[in-house]
Amino acid sequence: MECWPWPGKVGETVSKRARTLKLRWRASRRGIAGAVTAVLFVIIITAIIAGITLYYVPAWSKDAEAEHMSKVANQFLTIKDGVNGQISKGEAASSVYSHIALTSGTTASFLGIQGEPSKGTLRFDGNETLFAVHDSSNSSDIYAVAKGMLSFKSHNMYYVDQEYIYEEGAVLVRQGGCSTVRSGSPPELHRDASGNLTLTVTFITLFGEDTSVTGTGSAGAETRILHADTTTMPLPGGRNLTLNATCRCGDGWARWINSSLRSSAPSDNITAQNYSVEQTSYGFRLKAVGVVALTIRLAIVEMKVSK
Repeated sequence: MECWPWPGKVGETVSKRARTLKLRWRASRRGIAGAVTAVLFVIIITAIIAGITLYYVPAWSKDAEAEHMSKVANQFLTIKDGVNGQISKGEAASSVYSHIALTSGTTASFLGIQGEPSKGTLRFDGNETLFAVHDSSNSSDIYAVAKGMLSFKSHNMYYVDQEYIYEEGAVLVRQGGCSTVRSGSPPELHRDASGNLTLTVTFITLFGEDTSVTGTGSAGAETRILHADTTTMPLPGGRNLTLNATCRCGDGWARWINSSLRSSAPSDNITAQNYSVEQTSYGFRLKAVGVVALTIRLAIVEMKVSK
């Protein structure tokens, strides 16, 4: 069959022109398909990255911050144990340097995506807290005092913020408006051979230059014993004594002391008439009734905080 001339190039037929257009359409369609594939690939990668950033990175960071809090807790317990060891050796004990991790460190990584490490603040304040035992009827009749506090406060982005405190020979954790004593030496009530009530209290004063360190990496606290001794003072006829504390963790201290005294009370025939413990607006207060002897474990510890 004869083809009519196409009104294009000279001598080009309709069938030849159609084949040319068909080939061009196929090539154009392949180009469009490649562009769509590339766009879809970019969308998928963007969605994956967004999912990792929105869901996995916070989860990784939260786990890292929780692990960091546990690490700091153990490091504070190490400081407490180190100071107790130094006290047992007396003034001849060598100084001890303890590390405190200020940051949670880097988290797990995927395609180079990872969470930012959180920061923390390590602070020493020689006047932050005050513990004193005195005659209940005369607050100026003071038998012993202790003061000073080392604290670490987290600046977490995902995990709940916590503050770890070392004061008066005890390690406490503070979260929100509540606190808990992790470890320490609580006041002790006992009866002597004659059945009279005795009170034993540990007083550890932290002495040094007020210092605050914030950032990443690690910082440290160096401790050195300046003085340590144990003294027992007889109180003929018995006296009512009060242990007053000005501190931020009065709720934790009061619960811990009350629980400790209750657990030891049966063996020494200690009753609720012999003592009382209460939280106050400024800390806590322990009252002991009819104490015939007061034993004070006293220590003065020099503390230096550095980066």
